[in-house]
Amino acid sequence: MKISHAFYIAIILFSFLFTSCTEKNSDDPNEVYELWSFREPEKDIKITNGQYWQSAHFTREYEMYLELYASPEWLDEFIKINNLKVHTSEIYLPDDAPSWFKPKIGLIAFSSPNNLTSIYFIDLKKGYLLFHEMQL
Repeated sequence: MKISHAFYIAIILFSFLFTSCTEKNSDDPNEVYELWSFREPEKDIKITNGQYWQSAHFTREYEMYLELYASPEWLDEFIKINNLKVHTSEIYLPDDAPSWFKPKIGLIAFSSPNNLTSIYFIDLKKGYLLFHEMQL
């Protein structure tokens, strides 16, 4: 019995579609960092809180909250790489944010001109970063 190439291609496609379509959820701070950044936290980062949700779609739609402390060098590089600018318009925080996600007075709000749905609250002196990032 001879099986056609189309059959093999169909099996591979279905395998890819059904194995890669699982939703991801985590409240473990280190795991949230890894799901978001695709790597383990650097030694100069202390992650205190996190929450992550990723859709089952292959397009990597996600929503993430993260609270961490990092070195000033790491924060400067983070701002530079993500092209973050001081956020000057009104800020709307999600209603479904975790209870620990409470930006304090004195934090500088940043956002990216390319992604206004994500907001980053930074204290450069204390090395504190609290942010909500969303890609839908």
